[in-house]
Amino acid sequence: MHRLSPLLRRGLAALVALGALVVLGLGAPAASATTPPPDSAVPFGTTGVGANAASNSNAPIVAMEAVSGGGGYWLVASDGGVFSYANAGFFGSAGALHLNAPIVGMAAVPGGGGYWLVASDGGIFNYGNARFFGSAGSLALNAPVVGMAVTHDGGGYWLVASDGGIFSYGDAVFSGSTGSIHLDAPIVGMAATPDGGGYWFVASDGGVFSYGDARYFGSLGGMQLAAPVLGMPADPGGSGYWLALGSAAPLAGKIIGIDPGHNGLNYSAPGFIDQPVFNGTGTESCDTTGTATDSGYTEAQYNFNVATYLQADLEVEGARVVMTRTSNSGVGPCVTTRAAIIDDAHADVAVDIHADGGPADGRGFAVLEPVADGPNNGVIASSAAFAAILRDTFAAGTPMPISTYDGVDGLQPRNDLAGLNLTTVPKVLIECGNMRNGTDAALLVTTSFQQAAAAAMAQAITEFLTGHPA
Repeated sequence: MHRLSPLLRRGLAALVALGALVVLGLGAPAASATTPPPDSAVPFGTTGVGANAASNSNAPIVAMEAVSGGGGYWLVASDGGVFSYANAGFFGSAGALHLNAPIVGMAAVPGGGGYWLVASDGGIFNYGNARFFGSAGSLALNAPVVGMAVTHDGGGYWLVASDGGIFSYGDAVFSGSTGSIHLDAPIVGMAATPDGGGYWFVASDGGVFSYGDARYFGSLGGMQLAAPVLGMPADPGGSGYWLALGSAAPLAGKIIGIDPGHNGLNYSAPGFIDQPVFNGTGTESCDTTGTATDSGYTEAQYNFNVATYLQADLEVEGARVVMTRTSNSGVGPCVTTRAAIIDDAHADVAVDIHADGGPADGRGFAVLEPVADGPNNGVIASSAAFAAILRDTFAAGTPMPISTYDGVDGLQPRNDLAGLNLTTVPKVLIECGNMRNGTDAALLVTTSFQQAAAAAMAQAITEFLTGHPA
């Protein structure tokens, strides 16, 4: 499985070969030397299939898988849409499904008779003769799934999370994980040995971890990289692997705070979330359930999905991301605790992600910014600057209009919210749209809008911290 990150889609900067590998014919693509379009596959060396682009994709392409023998390949989009080329058969897709989390990878059955798709929540979708052996979709994950690998006979698969946690199914043997150790950088990909007796992980800093019969050939860990590592394909003979580097990391060394508002099980603990807390100027509830669309799609789920996309985008740009919650299957934390998590991390900038429950005839998004009340006095000007940038990138990068009922020109100062009152770092809260409005709700529930929202936030964060967009 070759997983493509947002920056990899913008252009692969380097491919580093480690072990007994010789990289030949990779100096120029076999296709035209013109700049390839987004969501495309570009061949290098001698390949059986030429360049192709998924021109009708409703969401970004995130992974690619080749047929055994190289006679074709598939591209998969984050919404589960599958695109097949040459002798790669189309066996179905998740493009028409309402996904709880975005697709992040795929793996093919040896022989090419089917494939699996994996979502960031560990959900598995199987097509053709790819058998379902289990999933992590019902588990409360400590970190999102970032990829998968299949055993040599197609009788099982592994899922790997960004903390290096491994989930093995079918005849996939668990050989070890990094789930219980502190990582300097998140895991971004994995590859299995030819006999399925082991596997490698790679982290975004180039660190390589080998388990089972996977031999360690070297890593880029400890080196000062010009760009983050994005993934690792292994040599079919097991004699080495490649580490793929993306574009330069504009946010290297930066800490970003993300607060996905509410939580998926808040409704189950009213005694906890209803307790009053001091928010800097008065009292408010520890937390709330948030709003929902008329169809029942919750704000908590929306907030977490967008936060997960944003985290992935920012980590690819080299940032360290601090999340106030890492799943949508818990309660809280209180709004005061959320503020403290981000303050204690000394984040360079932070964003609270929400969707509004406004009047049914009102449309659009608004960016809320803090009002000076003591703790936040030192970040009022910087928060206002960030708010204006986010307002502009969100308006340009998503189909959501500026709010017709909240704020002025998309900006609204607020002095009654703990996240803004207690912040000691530049921070804003964005209401991404109105879930009580049918037109807004139809956008908010889609994977494509959620990813666009995250991309707009990432662009704003990068522009605020560097002075120019990613």
